Amino acid sequence: MCISDFDAYNDFRTMTFPSPRSAALSFGMLLSLAACDPSDAPDVEKAISDLEKQKLQNSAPPKSSPQPTTPASTPPAILSATGLSAKDERAEIILLLPDTRIAMQAFQSNGLAMLVGRKAGYKLTTSDAAGSSTQQIEQLRQAIAAKPAAIILSPIDPPALAALIVEAQTHGITVIGLDKRMLNEGCASVVFTDQRRVGRMAADTVVEALKRKAAEENRAEITGRVVQLRGSADSYTSSELAEGFSEGLRTQPGIILVHDAPADWSTDTAAKCTSEAFSLQKNFDAIYAQSDAMAVGAAKAAEAAGQRDSIFIVGTDGLSGQKRGLDLVRLGELDASVVQPALVDLALHIITKMRTDKTFKPQPSYEIQPVVIMPKNVEQMFRTGTYKLPPL
Repeated sequence: MCISDFDAYNDFRTMTFPSPRSAALSFGMLLSLAACDPSDAPDVEKAISDLEKQKLQNSAPPKSSPQPTTPASTPPAILSATGLSAKDERAEIILLLPDTRIAMQAFQSNGLAMLVGRKAGYKLTTSDAAGSSTQQIEQLRQAIAAKPAAIILSPIDPPALAALIVEAQTHGITVIGLDKRMLNEGCASVVFTDQRRVGRMAADTVVEALKRKAAEENRAEITGRVVQLRGSADSYTSSELAEGFSEGLRTQPGIILVHDAPADWSTDTAAKCTSEAFSLQKNFDAIYAQSDAMAVGAAKAAEAAGQRDSIFIVGTDGLSGQKRGLDLVRLGELDASVVQPALVDLALHIITKMRTDKTFKPQPSYEIQPVVIMPKNVEQMFRTGTYKLPPL
């Protein structure tokens, strides 16, 4: 029988008046969870989960010896998970990412390294453009020169890479894109999640919380004051998330976006931006952060202002692992998160199937749907995983 941790919320969230947060959590606690199913979590989630367990095992002292004579071994660096020598002849996969300072991209890099490390005959190289389109163009040139089996590419500026993608294809290199904008750039296939849909799902989650608040207060009108924390002021992903979020809020005229600020994907910057919002707006009902790291910063600022229990906070990414999105919702530190599928796990499936099954031709694109994590489904997601991979 599955036992949830929701009873622990009762002492933590005792409110003397309704709030969007307490209304949403009360609603979630009233819903029963599905029966325990065998785990069929996406590959990246399994890999990261296994890594977390390995770290815990390696850092814990042996039960038979409370005073070990030698320190526990340190796990190898993630990017060295393949354990390859410089002259290894295994087929190479190169992953090109825009900026691994962003938590989601670091998760993609780490998770793919773990997955490739478990596959016989493959090795992985990862390059980080640190936010520079010029640097990513050069990295793609270098990747083509290395003649790998495949390149997995998350672009900063897709049109700037189009000619190089065609060049890679002429050299027999499989290129898998990780962005909807690459659909017409010559990739063998594109794996993506619609960022506007992610933002819209975050807005829908906020709207539902405010609807429940209005119902508890016996109000017919749905109202609320909302703050948005963007990752950056000018990135494509941030703009798409923000547009989707605005679309969702516009379904309820009484819900107003009162503050919108870039927080550089940073927990500390998000805390500062939220503190500034409090000084300008005094109070509000909900915060949407475009990453869970920023949502944590917002929660800290709300706690410092004495308003955490009255504010519903939604993050983005829903990553697995300790003190990441999935765990943060489970612990009650965030009220919800919208899962950003890792994408690299499906990209790896496509590459390996193309190499082992010469009759297989991937579809031009595969869209992986985002999912909302809330208290009512978080325990189920821990058992079965968050998102589902489409069949090849």
